Amino acid sequence: MINIKFRYINLILFAILIFFSGDVRSQQKRIITSVEQAISLAMKDNSDVINARYDQMIAEEKVSEVYSENLLPTITLNSNYSRSFKKQVFDIFGEKIEIGSDNALTTTLNATEPIPVLGTPVFSGIRIAEYYSKIQQENVESVENDVRNTVKNSYFGVLLSKAVVDVNEITYTNAQENFRVVESRFRNGVATEFDFLRARVKVENVRPVLLKSERDFEISKKLFSNAIGLKVNDEIEILDSLQYDSTEVWESTDVMIDRISEEYVTVRQLKLNKKISQELVNVDKANYLPKLFLFGQYSLISQENDGQSLTNYRFFNTLNAGLGLSWDLNLFRNSYKVAQSEIEVKKSEEQIRDVKQKLKLRSETAIIALEDAKQRILSTKETVTLAERGLELANKSYIEGVLNQIDVQDAELTLYNSRLGYYQAVFDYQIAKSELEKLLEK
Repeated sequence: MINIKFRYINLILFAILIFFSGDVRSQQKRIITSVEQAISLAMKDNSDVINARYDQMIAEEKVSEVYSENLLPTITLNSNYSRSFKKQVFDIFGEKIEIGSDNALTTTLNATEPIPVLGTPVFSGIRIAEYYSKIQQENVESVENDVRNTVKNSYFGVLLSKAVVDVNEITYTNAQENFRVVESRFRNGVATEFDFLRARVKVENVRPVLLKSERDFEISKKLFSNAIGLKVNDEIEILDSLQYDSTEVWESTDVMIDRISEEYVTVRQLKLNKKISQELVNVDKANYLPKLFLFGQYSLISQENDGQSLTNYRFFNTLNAGLGLSWDLNLFRNSYKVAQSEIEVKKSEEQIRDVKQKLKLRSETAIIALEDAKQRILSTKETVTLAERGLELANKSYIEGVLNQIDVQDAELTLYNSRLGYYQAVFDYQIAKSELEKLLEK
């Protein structure tokens, strides 16, 4: 009986162990220590990056397909069996003569090969496929660049949310400490009831702000997890803080703007699209000319009446080869197609000019935002130091009876706003820096 109880207990403990171990496995914890590590994870797990790489692989296979279609002969095999249920009959001088046979078996092997001259722009088709493959390569770089920027923004968003939580926690702790001081002075008859109520209201007002910042912090972590492509149930912990690092090395402003406007991935893609449009013009113009091709055909034919076994069928074969020509003489339609292709080239040129102008504006905006954030960091950092000293003096002066409670809370509010302003400036700097790095494709 005792052994049965022990077995029952062990079974329960084993089930509990399996349950909790399964729960641990289903919710893994990812430790992130730097933005570079986050980007590395995104390059492996982000769905947009993975799909872009698949598109590139498809484009590469398409190039091989076009080479095969244009440089290798097209070979087709056809085989037909027909059964005559009623044959044609001729009446010659009263004698009926049937034409044909009961069974007919025909097998043909056809081969055609275009001759790359005149109206057969074989190499234009190959170049178009290669340009398309290069566009997909550029698309991979574009997607990776976008994801890299998104990860940076969400990463620094988490750090900003974390910093706001820290500031609110400090403010909440200071409010509680101040309330204890005021309460003690109120109990001793030194502070007024108004000061007591004001300090208590301060504590109650800071608490929901702290709770909201904690919720915002959790939401920012989920957005960051989604940006790098992790599972929803994976827990994220970032062991980093929002800091100002001015170690970047930039070129001169004019050089950066020119390089971005001329070499950014969108411009490269549009230039490739323009080349495709130019090749399509050549293809459409080639339709004015005849197309030449080589062909060959091998046929194996048998016609037998019923009563003859398949193994005894008599087969006859033929072999033909020659030179073929096809010519689309609808010249008006061809002229319309050529005109459309030429308009597409002009459209591509206009798009390139427009994108270059917009890239110059984006780069100038990012540079201005970066410099503005740097100036705000320097000014707010000094303000935080002064505000911390001001709050320290206000607390001492209040205890000594020199200042009242309103002055202390005013000093707390000044410090709170200064700290938030500093972290916001650092965040704005990192976002502007990320935008500029995206434009420079770093």
